[in-house]
Amino acid sequence: MTPPYLNVVGTGKLARTLVRLWVDRGLVQAGGFYNRTEANTEAAINFCGGGSFARALKSMSDADIWLIGTPDDVIADTAKTLARIKEHWRGTVVFHASGLHSSALLSPLRDKGAFVASAHPAHSFARPEQSLASYAGSTCTLEGDDEAIARLRLLFERIDSTVITIPVAGKALYHTATVLAANYLVALQQASLGLLDRAGLEIAAATTLIQTLMSTALTNTQNLGITEALTGPVARGDLDTLNAHLQALGSDSPGVLALYRELGKVAVTIARDQARLSEAQLAAMEDLFSHR
Repeated sequence: MTPPYLNVVGTGKLARTLVRLWVDRGLVQAGGFYNRTEANTEAAINFCGGGSFARALKSMSDADIWLIGTPDDVIADTAKTLARIKEHWRGTVVFHASGLHSSALLSPLRDKGAFVASAHPAHSFARPEQSLASYAGSTCTLEGDDEAIARLRLLFERIDSTVITIPVAGKALYHTATVLAANYLVALQQASLGLLDRAGLEIAAATTLIQTLMSTALTNTQNLGITEALTGPVARGDLDTLNAHLQALGSDSPGVLALYRELGKVAVTIARDQARLSEAQLAAMEDLFSHR
């Protein structure tokens, strides 16, 4: 069977990675590529090993599948434009890759007979070259028309994704969770490095220290589960140490102080699940983190 043709509108890191993975496995044929910046279009074609350069949306040929990889704020306008300038949509699969928004943004194309969906691979696409090797095992959430989900499920499973479906109402919370887990993990590292800089550590040593700690903690959650992975002063009920931390942050780091308090409250709920501390110890920590 001849692989389906795939057109791409918006040739960013995510789109490049997915298309290259699919092309390499013979799952799709690269069709037209369009991006507002022509240099990005050329770079995507080179990276994916094929495809045709489109200088405008209206110049793109028909395809079996369309990936809209644009920023979230232009997905709806892109769908409206495509529905207006092109006629043949019946039976075509069109999907966008927003984690936040649903396939409803593509309703103008659905009205023309396309099967539409949103597909969000939970993966950090910082460097497409690295993602080619690290993508396997990532989870992809799908939402939309049944036919679109069926076709996309096959494509994502063939590049070793774990595929799950998500209701429209859950997309905002889902995306919030992924941002908290991935993007804010980077922010948490930066906040920790700032404290070590104030403590007098050189950046190289501080970075190694923090990255090793974070990596070990994540490995422990995978091997032991979240409850057993929690260690440190909250798990011990060590009020003196926790109070010393809050005093050290003081007025010089109000943002990190607030973050420490809120994450401390979450840590107390995990310590409660460990069932090693008395209710009085848990309540004392909750009071410490809530006190302003």
